[in-house]
Amino acid sequence: MSEKRDEIFGELMEQIDESYDLMSDYDAIPHNYGGGEYLYQSESQTIHVVGDHPGITARELSDLIRKTPSFCSQNIKKLRAKGYMEQIRNQYNAREYLLQLTEKGKKMYAEHRDFEQRCLERTLGNLSGFSDDELKKFIEIQKKINETLALDVGESRKELRNW
Repeated sequence: MSEKRDEIFGELMEQIDESYDLMSDYDAIPHNYGGGEYLYQSESQTIHVVGDHPGITARELSDLIRKTPSFCSQNIKKLRAKGYMEQIRNQYNAREYLLQLTEKGKKMYAEHRDFEQRCLERTLGNLSGFSDDELKKFIEIQKKINETLALDVGESRKELRNW
């Protein structure tokens, strides 16, 4: 690789790292989506997925949000205690519970959806100087970087299994 290309790639990775740091910070901060009660991003994400998929199981939720079953179980427990969600025994499989939002959860779901819409509008406004083709090129580049990161993760996991 040329020195110029190395420099550009280094800057790109710095920006990706900054995005990761900002998203991590965002996820660690409780948010008030309009109802007066604060929720962490993972909690609101769980409400959002259950609101989109009423009757989903904890396992299906885990698969959809790419978190461990244990993580999802803890989140469900917190949201049940806060009155946002309930678990209903599956009438066709007594070992399985289906998740659904309570009325309070449905209200939070709507508030979170409105909040996300405001965030989307702000982001799209910030990106208005870029053409659709430029945004598509960014997606293409990010997908290639993600493919490489996935290979790196797979290699590291393989090394851990042999450790």
